[in-house]
Amino acid sequence: MEPLRLARALAVVDIAAAGAATGLAQWAYDLPTRRRRLAAQVGLGLVFGGAVAASDAVWRRATADRARPVDPDVVPAHETALALRHLGLSAAGIPVWVLGRGLPERMRRRGLTRPNRLLALPVALGWAAAAAPVEWAHARDRAAALDL
Repeated sequence: MEPLRLARALAVVDIAAAGAATGLAQWAYDLPTRRRRLAAQVGLGLVFGGAVAASDAVWRRATADRARPVDPDVVPAHETALALRHLGLSAAGIPVWVLGRGLPERMRRRGLTRPNRLLALPVALGWAAAAAPVEWAHARDRAAALDL
């Protein structure tokens, strides 16, 4: 498979995994006890981390013959750019989190028993939409790094 197509396919997988993990974490807030909520959210984090690690392993294995030897003391520019983009994405999510903290409680007061289950889909879609440009740019940079 052509590196750019593979990178884009893996980006789509990462976007879907990020959206699903975020939505399911929101959904988990409606679980009955704090212990169950925490266990569900930690489990989701581990599954999401595993999906991203598997995606990276697929990339490394598919491009092993084209990649140049990597100096372990130097971080590739496209990985640095990805880290900065994710930092910006997380920083952009802070105001949304602060402004939306009281929304489930207001929904409960209006009679909805499990508001986080209703909010899970919009949260998942919103995070996936916000993460899409970050992952897509990373796919482009990742494929371009092979052609140098």
